[in-house]
Amino acid sequence: MTAARPWTDPNAVPFLQIKNITKKFGAFVAVENVSLDVYKGEIFCLLGGSGCGKSTLLRMLAGFETPTSGQIIIDGQDQDGVAPYDRETNMMFQSYALFPHMTVEKNIAYGLKRAGLPRAEIATRVTDILSLVQMDRFATRKPHQLSGGQRQRIALARSLVKKPKLLMLDEPLGALDKKLREETQSELIKIQESLGVTFVVVTHDQEEAMTLSSRIGVMTDGQIVQVGTPHEIYEYPQNRFVADFIGSVNVFEGRIKEDGEDHVIIASPETGTDIYVPHGIVGVEGQKIAIAVRPEKIEISKKQLIDMRNNINGVVDEVSYMGNLTNYHVALSSGKRVRVSQSNRTRDDDDALSVGDKVNLGWAGRAGVVVTS
Repeated sequence: MTAARPWTDPNAVPFLQIKNITKKFGAFVAVENVSLDVYKGEIFCLLGGSGCGKSTLLRMLAGFETPTSGQIIIDGQDQDGVAPYDRETNMMFQSYALFPHMTVEKNIAYGLKRAGLPRAEIATRVTDILSLVQMDRFATRKPHQLSGGQRQRIALARSLVKKPKLLMLDEPLGALDKKLREETQSELIKIQESLGVTFVVVTHDQEEAMTLSSRIGVMTDGQIVQVGTPHEIYEYPQNRFVADFIGSVNVFEGRIKEDGEDHVIIASPETGTDIYVPHGIVGVEGQKIAIAVRPEKIEISKKQLIDMRNNINGVVDEVSYMGNLTNYHVALSSGKRVRVSQSNRTRDDDDALSVGDKVNLGWAGRAGVVVTS
């Protein structure tokens, strides 16, 4: 398990080390004191909204921006003063940046020719990488003769043909439609695994980050606020921002009513009842606190949910049928709206809920996560 998850091994040496990196543009701080370790062979995703600093951090890794302070080490080598073209890295831009007047094979070969490689080696590398991205038969076409997904593959091939140790991808799938994006995600993972190149991917798309990455770093206001596997980020958010940003979540406010060694009871005026959490926390009675519960972890029924540790009730005020699931918005007497997601496991549902139905909601104690502000 440690080999597959090197970040759990205290003796593992990070392939990429970012140490206390800060980037200022005048008085504006774009990236603030960021430290991060990425291990060889990872697909690491920097996830955040527009303006959070993720692209600026990526550009510093590539050498296109100079840090105001801090240190970047790649494969044991300090990158201070190393020009972009002298780094054993490459970058794939969101726009793909293909030369429109060149054929596919000439686009891919361009960087190799600039590096002065022998013609025979260039031909071999281009052939091999085209085969890897399954674009052999498009070698003589020009970019305008390709679909968006095909251009994306060519841009990836051009980025990989120089055999970089670290490949940085800036919103690599942003220009693709949803179905093609999902297909390309799988192909990207296969290609990365076959080559063993370390990827750092910048994206604002939560689903893309969850699908692609070995680990995710969530960014906001120039800082990384949590690093973890997709499972850890989704199931155990460390603060309210991460809980809100990743997927959908219900956050219930309250105060600690009982603080036991193995549980906490939270008095929540929003729910009109107490919320039970079966683990202790660092806190004191009366302290303001919040509990996050994912919509899919809440049961909804017209019947009493006697097996659930936490129970509340309300009225359905919105129903959204999504095909694979149905989203319900339930209004509580306090005015709080709760989102519930229910899988549509059968084609016919004689017990389907409708707007105006009085319902009971319930969730297991361990379904909720205490989050800080």
